[in-house]
Amino acid sequence: MSKIKKVLTTGDIATHCQVCYETVANWIKSDKLKSYQTPGRHRRIRLEDFMDFLAEHGMPPLTAEEPSAPAVDPNKRRILVVDDEPGIRRLITRSFERKNAAHALCTAADGFEAGLQVVKFRPDLIILDLMMPNIDGFRVCQLVRANPETRHIGILVITGYAAEENVKRAMECGADSWMAKPFDPGELIEQVESILVASEKRAKNISLTA
Repeated sequence: MSKIKKVLTTGDIATHCQVCYETVANWIKSDKLKSYQTPGRHRRIRLEDFMDFLAEHGMPPLTAEEPSAPAVDPNKRRILVVDDEPGIRRLITRSFERKNAAHALCTAADGFEAGLQVVKFRPDLIILDLMMPNIDGFRVCQLVRANPETRHIGILVITGYAAEENVKRAMECGADSWMAKPFDPGELIEQVESILVASEKRAKNISLTA
């Protein structure tokens, strides 16, 4: 954006946050992002409300020149751990620490926070719980796969509700693999390493066909 507008469209928001339109719509629907409706039934966001939203969630401020994406160390893969149970998040992060795995980890407590961290942290892989409040893991899978900028990301689902229909739905939504809770930390790390290899190949294929 060469000039900051006082009223923004959902497309402006999606472009700045590097997310798809549906993610912005979910932010509005869940009252995370304030908006109003025009007589033509289009959603608009006041600049001051968007600036408050960015500050609240630690996202880059809106400027006349859009900030470039942060550089990623090619020797360190980024893993986002998404689960509404703090104990599970700690278990996973400590498992990687004990194995001395050369990865950078970040955590999120629900699907909404996961959407923000996908933009900020730019993970190579997401370890994703299914049953979470507001935006569940199924929807996170769909949103990640729907966005050309994120569809290469590996997704490993972990769930305490490993019924056949849940597993089937998760895979249909875009998960690469799944594990039932409780899980063996060593097996989790093995799955992660395998999916990272596959997601890197997927990213290369996407770039070749883009």
